[in-house]
Amino acid sequence: LFRSIDYLKPNVTERNGLVTSRVGQGAYRKSILYRWEQKCAVTGFNKPEILIASHILPWKDSSDTQRLDVDNGILLSPVYDALFDRHLISFEDSGSIILSDKIEMSAYAKIGVSGEEKVRNLTDGNRSYLNKHREFTMSYKST
Repeated sequence: LFRSIDYLKPNVTERNGLVTSRVGQGAYRKSILYRWEQKCAVTGFNKPEILIASHILPWKDSSDTQRLDVDNGILLSPVYDALFDRHLISFEDSGSIILSDKIEMSAYAKIGVSGEEKVRNLTDGNRSYLNKHREFTMSYKST
């Protein structure tokens, strides 16, 4: 039985504020789409309007140069991007997926992640950034 829960609702739904924009994001996305041939690096899914140009080393942890470096990017479908961004998956230098122990295998399976996935066509630059990404992923297991 679904119950409605009343949360404290704000009295306004918009506010003006100072916004920090990520300069260069549009050009970066186009570069990542081109580099990965407009396909998810994991699944090959090819609808660019759905795919996410994800930074391997997160934006907040990157220098200006790293933020716009194509080697620091990977094109992912939303499920893989969400997992990658939260360090719940990463990839070996071989491209094989690494699954975090923070999620049970049965939960991965429910969202279509088998543990057999592999990214192909990694550059040496991608591998260097993935090494840094894996350092942020504290608890993981190789498949």
